[in-house]
Amino acid sequence: AMDSFQESDFSKSAALGFAAGHPRDEIDRLGATFDRMAGLISTQVQHLKRSDTLRRELVANVSHDLRTPLASLQGYLETLLIKQEVLSEDEKRNYLTTAVKHSKHLGKLIGDLFELAKLDARDTLPHRESLSLAELVQDVILKFQLQAQQKNVAISADIGQDIPFIQADIGLVERALDNLIDNALRHTPAGGTIQIELTPVSGRIRVRIGDSGSGIPPDELPHIFDRFYRRHRNARDNDGAGLGLAITKRIVDLHGGSIEVRSQPQAGTVFSIYLPYTTSADPAPPLALQ
Repeated sequence: AMDSFQESDFSKSAALGFAAGHPRDEIDRLGATFDRMAGLISTQVQHLKRSDTLRRELVANVSHDLRTPLASLQGYLETLLIKQEVLSEDEKRNYLTTAVKHSKHLGKLIGDLFELAKLDARDTLPHRESLSLAELVQDVILKFQLQAQQKNVAISADIGQDIPFIQADIGLVERALDNLIDNALRHTPAGGTIQIELTPVSGRIRVRIGDSGSGIPPDELPHIFDRFYRRHRNARDNDGAGLGLAITKRIVDLHGGSIEVRSQPQAGTVFSIYLPYTTSADPAPPLALQ
């Protein structure tokens, strides 16, 4: 069994079948120890293989996502440089506007990559402080009100009574909320709605962000938190780099919380974040925002 395990490159454990609970002698104990060791090694080998696969996919995705806006940016600038004598002022302005758009896209992608790398570092821990999630949600909604009005999308909030404080990194939690609300805005058509709810649930606060947007197909739901995975890759919205939801999930994980999603095509999407709260602080005052 040990030879077979070695020949399989330590990926397929051939259990000896010894009972760890009732060893008869030292051979039983040795066999039970080997079974546990082989199982642990197999798990670690499989994890390393998955990590290597993800690393290769990450490198390929990063290369593609950096190359595309960079090539477009270079192309527009070179065209402007070569044809500047024959282009009209409006045409020059259009070329420069498009170049700036690709430049901003490139900058956002690089920023997201650095942020995700920092969040993935094992020594990165949230700077926790007592935080009123109710007040933070109100502030974030106000930040998006003008953009929502310009798009003719209504944002409303339902914040329950006596929402407890949480111990969290205010900057990271704000980034997670920003990502989800921005995502909802980008996928909600004019005349649609976005609703945010705060509710204490079994020792945690649930932040529920629902929209009346295009929804997510069932086959895409298991992948939406994967890095560089874009919803509706052939859709007209190609601005996202596929990192926002991955960053959001990582932030929630770092705070000991969880995130889940429910969605139906053409019927909207609901993201729910669950964050543990502390009872050491007084509850936040009730807020009402329409």
